[in-house]
Amino acid sequence: MMEISREIFWNVKSTGEWIAYSLMVISFIILFLGLKKRYNMWKIGKSEPFDFMKLLGQRIGYFIKSGVFHKTILRKGEGFPGWMHLFIFWGFLILAIGAFLDAFQHHFTHLVFGWEYLKGDFYLWFSFFLELAGLAAIIGVLMAMYRRYVTKPERINDNKPDDFICLIWILVVLVSGFLVEAARIAATKPDFEVWSFVGWFLAGLFSGMDKASIETTHLILWYFHMVISFGLIVYIAYSTRLMHILTSSLNMMFRGVEDKPRGAIAPIPDFENAEEFGVNNIEGFTWRQIFDLDACTRCGRCQDRCPAHLTQKPLSPKKFIQDLKGEWEKTAAGIKNEDGLLDNVIQEETVWSCTGCLSCQVNCPVSIPTFDKNIEMRRYLIMTLSKVNSELKLLYKNLQTRFDPYGMGKSQRLEWTEGLDIKKATEEEVEYLYWVGCVASLDDRNRKIARSVATVLQKAGVSFGVLGPEEKCCGDPLRRTGNEYQYFELAEGNVELLKELGVKKIVTACPHCYNTLKNDYAQLGANFEVFHHTELIAKLAQEGKIKINANLEGITTYHDPCYLGRVNQVFDAPRSVVNQFKKGSYVEMGRHHDEGFCCGGGGGRMWMEEHHLRMNHLRIDEAIAINANTVVTACPYCLTMMEDAIKDREKTETMKALDISELVVKSID
Repeated sequence: MMEISREIFWNVKSTGEWIAYSLMVISFIILFLGLKKRYNMWKIGKSEPFDFMKLLGQRIGYFIKSGVFHKTILRKGEGFPGWMHLFIFWGFLILAIGAFLDAFQHHFTHLVFGWEYLKGDFYLWFSFFLELAGLAAIIGVLMAMYRRYVTKPERINDNKPDDFICLIWILVVLVSGFLVEAARIAATKPDFEVWSFVGWFLAGLFSGMDKASIETTHLILWYFHMVISFGLIVYIAYSTRLMHILTSSLNMMFRGVEDKPRGAIAPIPDFENAEEFGVNNIEGFTWRQIFDLDACTRCGRCQDRCPAHLTQKPLSPKKFIQDLKGEWEKTAAGIKNEDGLLDNVIQEETVWSCTGCLSCQVNCPVSIPTFDKNIEMRRYLIMTLSKVNSELKLLYKNLQTRFDPYGMGKSQRLEWTEGLDIKKATEEEVEYLYWVGCVASLDDRNRKIARSVATVLQKAGVSFGVLGPEEKCCGDPLRRTGNEYQYFELAEGNVELLKELGVKKIVTACPHCYNTLKNDYAQLGANFEVFHHTELIAKLAQEGKIKINANLEGITTYHDPCYLGRVNQVFDAPRSVVNQFKKGSYVEMGRHHDEGFCCGGGGGRMWMEEHHLRMNHLRIDEAIAINANTVVTACPYCLTMMEDAIKDREKTETMKALDISELVVKSID
């Protein structure tokens, strides 16, 4: 009986073996040279300190979870492309492991110890799983071809010749590998090779040939398979499509585990001595930002989830990144762009369309941030060119002269406290500083939020106070529109005041203030414990200091503010409060948590007019779709946007928008 095993270099002998290993060495040398060239291309960006070893365990863990097991790729609504990629990735990974085990036995365990493990039952299962892997990879490639060239989703409508070349090349490598195996099986005819079920099936193609002819065919196919396989390895460094095998994997570890708070904007290096601010050429970006460009796979998931793109604004995060990538490749090739990026590669309207909601970044399978590049271009427009539109001019003037976006001044910041006994943190020591924020202080509708928050804190016996006339804008609209200089002046003064007062804990109902105080002010040496009001209310309820008994009829839903949820990962606290409301039922909108849809107020857009479809309309349509009677939110910007949308959709009789604090205060009165 024939031994259940196989000769690894059957029919090839030593000559073919030496040719194979020689070509392998040559292939990897050429690959290395290509990667070295790529490395030099990344280096055209500015230096940026980055400690890869910091959080290394987390980086590796994230890559295993998201890169190897495809957690980020197999997200809701991404079944077909997710499984497509999974089949290709795992197919090739298992085939690579199989090739290594072949070589390890042939060149080490057999030569050194005389031991072979690829035999018997292990060989049968080994063969079976390699067949499954190869077949899965072929199915994955065919799925990719079907999707890219038959169904053609809008987000991948930018096919390039390289895409087709790669898919065909990979397919030929896989099919030729099976044909090599089929020829071997047809010539040797071992019954146990039925476990190699694809090769066994294809062996029938050689049924009319004699053994010598099959062996000749096998040899030809073997050399062909070897050459195109090593050729594919070489092509990795010269193909933008295949290069993502390396760049995407690395970017998951570079960006997937964030080395700064997600909601923080990087400060301008050497701010005091800089002669130019922001970026208007590729070399102005850092090497990591350029690496982001190279890591982009053009999958278009960012585009599908971008509120600006979905409301027909001239911004596609995918196109934004790809346009910058194209410019980077030209620059690296020595083609200098003397006209700069703005209004040449990237239009100003595109830059201003972004709300900074970070949906693109969070939903990117390889964790590419987009807003960090956008903000650098905004800085260039505002600070270097002094190019400010009329809406922002008024905003900047109001913040410069009256320290609030409305231009109402400090004298009106305490009007919301009428009838309430509110302490002033400037006059007596308190546990919490209640940072009211400009909108809740000065906007008539949102003053109800300020009163509600204060009342809840009083009912719970929390020691708190406000700054009153001493409170100024936190600076969020300035920083996120690129006016770093004015932001720095304002923020530095705020931090100095808070330190003088000995503030340790801050609570605010505005996610934009929350993010700025918590993440941006840390860059200025601030060390405050910052709470969003939903976090503190949830804590007070858990401790039994307040009892929530709000009765809401009908269907209630919750809108995730971007800067509270997706940016700062505060999802559970507001929902824990909402779910304590009695009567009625709670239903999530179609998009929630990290998938939540932006209202349109972030990134400074609250103070700018929206000239296309309105984001808040699309968001409220989701609430209408689930027949919601109450839309609960936790942001004054979002509340304004939701109420405007309810009016525009003529739903004021059946739907209302409320802040969580407004519901809680009613239940404890």
